[in-house]
Amino acid sequence: MADVDVMTILDDQGDTVLYYRQSQDRTGDELGISRQRLDGRKLCELRDWRVRAEVADNDTSAAGKRRRPGFEAMLQAVQDGQVRRIVAWDMTRLTRNARDRLRLLELGKRQGLTVAFVRGSDLDLSTPAGRLTADILGSVAQHEIEQKSDRQRRAALQAAEQGRRIGGRRPFGYEPDGVTIRESEAAAIRDAYEAVLAGVPLGRVAADWNARGLSTPQPKRDGSPSPWTAQTVRPTLLNPRYAGLRSHVTEALRESMDPRAARLKAIVGPAAWEELVTEETWRAAVELITDPSRHTGPRSGRGLLTGVGRCGVPECGATVHRGAAPARKGRAGHPTYRCRASMGHVGRASEPVDWWVTEVVIGRLERPDAALLLADDKRPDAAKLRREARALRVRLDSLAGLLADGVLTEAGVRRESVKLRTKLSDVERQQADAGRVNVLGPLINAPDVRAAVEALDTDRLRVVIDTLMTVTLLPPGRGVRFGQDVESWERVAERISASIVIDWH
Repeated sequence: MADVDVMTILDDQGDTVLYYRQSQDRTGDELGISRQRLDGRKLCELRDWRVRAEVADNDTSAAGKRRRPGFEAMLQAVQDGQVRRIVAWDMTRLTRNARDRLRLLELGKRQGLTVAFVRGSDLDLSTPAGRLTADILGSVAQHEIEQKSDRQRRAALQAAEQGRRIGGRRPFGYEPDGVTIRESEAAAIRDAYEAVLAGVPLGRVAADWNARGLSTPQPKRDGSPSPWTAQTVRPTLLNPRYAGLRSHVTEALRESMDPRAARLKAIVGPAAWEELVTEETWRAAVELITDPSRHTGPRSGRGLLTGVGRCGVPECGATVHRGAAPARKGRAGHPTYRCRASMGHVGRASEPVDWWVTEVVIGRLERPDAALLLADDKRPDAAKLRREARALRVRLDSLAGLLADGVLTEAGVRRESVKLRTKLSDVERQQADAGRVNVLGPLINAPDVRAAVEALDTDRLRVVIDTLMTVTLLPPGRGVRFGQDVESWERVAERISASIVIDWH
């Protein structure tokens, strides 16, 4: 029995089913389906056919890549002997792939099915001539869609090479045309790249965007705004379009890897729209976001030294994390740093440690020689790297022409391609190095270093610590306790420092 959820039953005594389909319905108004319904019903009225049911597959391709619920329900109704006749607008609405065509022909032969077209003749699939005609018409329909796909692929490649956009969902940061910048979102994107390069986790970026009242360009199924999460921020920031780069993911590349990862490998050149960040900034963020080590330990915890501080037990060196020590003998528990590797290693009250380490950072940045921390004579020339990358991409694009002109053989093209892509990968790596923000510069150059450091949130201050030093926490020893207020920490600063090792970078 056919699924009534995808079939509209009109007459239980009828033997005809009307089938409607359109590949795309961008507005959701089903106008194409409505036109087919009017024409199909008119044909049935003229021939005095009783219509048992109507089936519609709206916004669904017949190329065979997606299951068509209406088509499947209709075939089941034929198999069950409920339907002897199918009415469709033409063969292209009914099927455009060999698998579905073969199923229809075999079913028609067994069940004595007739297919009638509004724009065409009736085909009796119980006869060899009817099946031959249906097969020819189906083959023509399949040929048309394959030709159309070839034209679309070629047009997409040409648009990519020219840096043009060819439609699709509105990209975050731009208006629906994909070119005009939407400044409220663009500012959020720029801030996000700066935050990621300063060590802020993607979840915090998502929270910031939500706090600004921004939502993803793709709403929920019920039409309500969809909030940002770390999982949706990640592919957004990895998109080359924000660096003014155009990518083109071929079908072969899409099948060989995740489409989002493929987009990073398929950059063909500059885009026609304005960039929101430099290519160097984008590549630096991509390197950080895709770095596997970024996900091995949570450096976004509440503790200042979470994922940064080290256990001082010999031959351990594991990172520490912050948790609450259990309450004992009427004393409330307090935040404590503990070794991730073993509960029997370091256990230190976190508040005095955080205070002391922060004071050490401020003291180092206030020293007269703090500016030497910014010296970086090896920083790559971003403009030069950008020119080199563009030249290498142009040379890669020209290889196909050299092959066509007989200048290079296929083997020569492969060798040259490998050589150029190796050089391009090296340039892109240097661009990522050039794009990393200097986390110390704004602090050292601040009028009030202490105020600037104390104004940092935990994530940013953690990156500053990780940039300046390696902090190793030693077990404080039995019976050693520190007070819970700043005055007592200052009085015992010497004792705190004796159990913390600072290795400057």
